[in-house]
Amino acid sequence: MSEFFTGYDPTIERRDELQNTATPVGFTVRDYEAPEEMDFRKYVRHDKQGNMGSCGGFGNTNGGECLWGLAHGGWSDARQFSALFSYLEAQRLDGLLGRDAGSTISSGLKISKELGYLLESDLPYQTPYPGNARTLITNDMRGKAGTMKIRSHAWLENYDAIKNYMASQAGVCYVGTPWNDSFYGRNGVVESVNFTRFDGGHAYLFAGYSKRKDSRGRNYIWRLNSHNDSWTEISPSVIDALCKHQYTSIVGISDLSLPGPRSVSWLTSRPLG
Repeated sequence: MSEFFTGYDPTIERRDELQNTATPVGFTVRDYEAPEEMDFRKYVRHDKQGNMGSCGGFGNTNGGECLWGLAHGGWSDARQFSALFSYLEAQRLDGLLGRDAGSTISSGLKISKELGYLLESDLPYQTPYPGNARTLITNDMRGKAGTMKIRSHAWLENYDAIKNYMASQAGVCYVGTPWNDSFYGRNGVVESVNFTRFDGGHAYLFAGYSKRKDSRGRNYIWRLNSHNDSWTEISPSVIDALCKHQYTSIVGISDLSLPGPRSVSWLTSRPLG
């Protein structure tokens, strides 16, 4: 495995499955008024995965937390979801449970659709990889994991599709891509990336977009990363490069069975129980 492996192996991702089970996006930018920006940073906190290959679990649960905010108009720590639960359950479907070998987006998505997200308070994050990983998740935990579920997903292949999905406030993007040191933010921004034959893989979240724009008037996309850096602005040119790569998977996730435009106020946040 590459030195840049952080918990996601893009060579085993089931991209055909993700595409074949996706819900078509039936709306365009003409169907809604896009917000000037979508900034989840004050709603979803940043946590680091530490010395465990659980990036898929963090990308998944951070996405669920954003969906909670979209559905309810705000956020509270009482609605943080368990990355460890999502990681280990995805590993179970991948046949990887018992070793810290990462997980796929396909399996993480399936868990969040069928079971949902378990609250962090029911299974707090811990490192290193638990020695009792095969027995740690109980049926009682699985029964509780219905606080928020993914109801649909979309396969997104270019910048415009990604921006449209998020600007409509239908959902956010669960992402798996190649990875190396060029992907980390410099002063909070990634302007370009370089692909090499030594690349590993990483899973993370695209959630909203900033006011910063490129020369074509395209907004930079906010990325939430659990490995080393945090919220980072990703340039549209980087999104273009990622979308052309054979190992990239960008999956729109929504709490809506049929995703479509909705109006959410980002001016204030009310506490959630």
